[in-house]
Amino acid sequence: MKREFVKTENAQRFRAGINMLEGRGALEAGMMLVIGRPGEGKTTTLHNWAAETGAVMLTAQQGWTPNRMLGELAEKLGLETSKGFERKMEETIAREEIPIILDESAFALDNGAACLERLRSITDKSCTPLVMAAMEQDRPKFARRMQIASRISYVCQFQKSSLADVALACKQLADVAMAAEVVERIHAETDARMRLVMTAINRIESIAKRRPPELASTPVQLAELKAMPLCEDFNRAVRSTLRTRA
Repeated sequence: MKREFVKTENAQRFRAGINMLEGRGALEAGMMLVIGRPGEGKTTTLHNWAAETGAVMLTAQQGWTPNRMLGELAEKLGLETSKGFERKMEETIAREEIPIILDESAFALDNGAACLERLRSITDKSCTPLVMAAMEQDRPKFARRMQIASRISYVCQFQKSSLADVALACKQLADVAMAAEVVERIHAETDARMRLVMTAINRIESIAKRRPPELASTPVQLAELKAMPLCEDFNRAVRSTLRTRA
């Protein structure tokens, strides 16, 4: 399977949000919140944008402290954490107009949002974007922090991948062609989560490797997959077990 970035509809929504963020009126309102289910492609999309723009990407963690966060930020910028490094770091971000990306950003709301407030103070001064990724259910947590919420110019909602998205991923990433019915099964069985779509593509490729030579150049057909599961969705399996027990 190829390792390429697939420009899904969610990726297009993200870029549209970035355009709106860059064209904002109030410069201090430079935050964007990216939300959606796990496995929709948020982190992959953020990595792609970071590579393109030179943005610094951090991942918040439980128990994060401002000092630890600033140390990680300095390391990403290639700065030593010696005396006065915080001022030098802020100057570098402002001078080079470096955007900041914060994945798993809900963890930065712990301890009175100390970590996120520190990032806010940095981006307020530099007027550079702060893009935060979080789970769908975390959105109200940001709304309760007025200093943060008032600076969010755009909320980008990652939605379920469309059938067209899955077809594009299969075409772009797979080393084998697939019949339309196979793509439809991938879309249904993965619940349209891009992370699981890639698992399904990988499994179908393993099946294709065992095909007779005369079928090597033909699309994989639905009948060849039989009843083999294309992916395992842990949460879906748990829900199914709970329903059975009930």
